[in-house]
Amino acid sequence: MEKLTLTSTELADTIKDVIKTGGSFPLEVTGTSMRPFFIQGRDTVWLRRCEQSDFKKGAILLFERRDKTLVLHRVREVLPQGELLMNGDGQTWCEKIAPSQVLAVVGEIERNGKKLRCDTPFNNIKVSLWRGAMPARYYILKLWKMFNGERK
Repeated sequence: MEKLTLTSTELADTIKDVIKTGGSFPLEVTGTSMRPFFIQGRDTVWLRRCEQSDFKKGAILLFERRDKTLVLHRVREVLPQGELLMNGDGQTWCEKIAPSQVLAVVGEIERNGKKLRCDTPFNNIKVSLWRGAMPARYYILKLWKMFNGERK
C-alpha cells in the first residue's frame, strides 16, 4: 500500500469521505501519547464511522482539536453534559471534547500483519487496569521508557 503525506485538514477530509460510505481507513500510529498500547512504526489503526453507541469509556476515538490537530485518544469518561473526557494511554492528563469533534472510532488494530479487535475481554481488562493506574502512570511510564532505552 502506498503511503501518502497529507495536511491535517486533507487527512480529516479523506477520512470523512472514506467512512461516510461505510468504509474503513488505515491510519499509521504516530507520536507517543498512546504508549504502551500503540507504538509508532509498529501499529496501524483501522478507523470506521463513529456511532452514538461508540461514545463509551475505553473507546478509542480520532478527534479534531480546535486548532485542527488530529488526535487519537481513549474515552476516559462520558460527562453528564455529553462531553467526552479524553486521555492518551501514555499521558497523565485529560482533555474535554464535544462529540461533534469526533471523526471516527478505532475498530481494529493492525500489528505485525494481523488485525486485532479492540473490544476483546482480555483487552478490556488491560485497559481497565491501566485506567485504574492513572495516579501511578507517571512512574510506570518512566520505568517503561528506561527499560526501552528512551531518554525522556
